[in-house]
Amino acid sequence: MNDRLNILHCIYSMTVGGAETMLVDIANVQLRLGHKVTILIVNDIVDERLVTKLSPGINVVRMNRRQGDKPLVMMARLNMLILKLRPDIIHAHHHKFCRLVQIRKNRLVFTVHDVNTEMKYAHSSRMVAITDTVREDVARRVQDADITTILNGIRTSDIVGRSSDSFNGTLKIIQVANLLPYKKGQDLLIEALGIFRARGVENIEVDFIGAGDSADLQKLADSRGVAGRVHFLGARDRDYIYTNLCRYDAMCHPSRYEGFGLTVAEGMAAGLPLILTRGDGPWEVADKGRLCLSAENGDANSLADAIESLMKNYPEALVRASEAREYVRRYDITRTVDNYIDYYRRIINFH
Repeated sequence: MNDRLNILHCIYSMTVGGAETMLVDIANVQLRLGHKVTILIVNDIVDERLVTKLSPGINVVRMNRRQGDKPLVMMARLNMLILKLRPDIIHAHHHKFCRLVQIRKNRLVFTVHDVNTEMKYAHSSRMVAITDTVREDVARRVQDADITTILNGIRTSDIVGRSSDSFNGTLKIIQVANLLPYKKGQDLLIEALGIFRARGVENIEVDFIGAGDSADLQKLADSRGVAGRVHFLGARDRDYIYTNLCRYDAMCHPSRYEGFGLTVAEGMAAGLPLILTRGDGPWEVADKGRLCLSAENGDANSLADAIESLMKNYPEALVRASEAREYVRRYDITRTVDNYIDYYRRIINFH
């Protein structure tokens, strides 16, 4: 068998999100390893800054379809592309491709990038979960699911590590996530600051990095009297994040649900003490809570208690953070790609 694989990745849009970020990194490493890589972007929703992060040798095919338009035309164009490319593997990043792909369907792999992902068209497909949390979620909802876990990855060596062994008076907390409070829990972190204000604790500041409308969160901060200690920095590219995580004293990610949390792994690589929601994907990434402080899901008081514990026992938190910097190597992007290539080859050899 030829060692060089012909890989087609299929995704609907290319915006700054976990699945898209992962795709860029995976595709770049796959190309560097000598494989032929094509990325199909169906819709016209594209962040050009993300596309520029793709290596020049990657073939990017854009359908420029308006979201929701002409699904049958899109389906025909997709299968014509597959017929032309004859890929060894079709790697789908949305469940709808499990229905749309008709040619070389036995080479199709669907990565499930989050818990609660729609599975309508994926029941009979080979699936990859990004954590065991996601795999267990799919297994509960899909009888006899053909699903395996391949952990997400980050560019661990590119992240600047924190060097300070204390925080200087004010605890500076970072959360990196799109502003989706119903999922990411930014409101809980603001509520926790309000709880600290009621306790007479003022030496905590939070920066939120992420795309989205901050108006409602800003109103919440105003109503809790903590607006001066909450800063919305907007979207930042990963070069900025990788360089600036080291400026913070802790990372807090109080998600209500989350499949993995790439930014949590990045915080680990930067040496930041972590405060995470007990039991979800990021908590699994932190070795099921061993390498973080934990808060109950959706509970701002529990979150405030965890932050207070971190402040009172900061040297212990730094010991965990140091262990996390070693542990996070298992999430290096090269290991993720190696595991995918092995999985691809098992599928090819099966047929």
